[in-house]
Amino acid sequence: MKIFPKIVFCLFLTGAFYSCKKSVTPTKGTMVGDYEEDLSAVRLTYDKKPDIENREGKATKDNVYTAVKDEIPLNVNRQVDKALDSISVHNKNIRYAAGYRIQVYVGNERRELDEARSYIYQNFPDMNTYVTFSQPTYRLKAGDFTSKMDAERFYNSIRQRYSMAMIVPERIDIRKSMQTR
Repeated sequence: MKIFPKIVFCLFLTGAFYSCKKSVTPTKGTMVGDYEEDLSAVRLTYDKKPDIENREGKATKDNVYTAVKDEIPLNVNRQVDKALDSISVHNKNIRYAAGYRIQVYVGNERRELDEARSYIYQNFPDMNTYVTFSQPTYRLKAGDFTSKMDAERFYNSIRQRYSMAMIVPERIDIRKSMQTR
């Protein structure tokens, strides 16, 4: 039992040493670890361009536009167009994204699932429905919404009839989501 007081004494000394450690909080004008570097030598500087003036000493819009237009190299537009085209091709290849659907029905009765499905088709003809079956449970989800706000517009109407309806995150088809607006 003589070991216990020694352990307590060692812990006390360790705590005392750590409390005497130098503070590392930065103060105004200094950084952690006293690191300072002057970056003014590599900082970009811009020369002020002289105003383009007409004979009366006033700048005109035509002169200013031609001065700016002459400074832009012609190949910049081609490079920008090429970059935008490659982004457009990439975006066309993306088919699925994270989105939301409204889960209308969850249960064991196929007849109730069909009733819920026909309700969606009658009241929201543009909305797609998705049925999944994991024995013994049927699930009916409707819509392809990119944002939760879009889903909530339809959710309130559906919830009046189906109180168990809820908005669920889902992987959606982007092309189909553009049809439901």
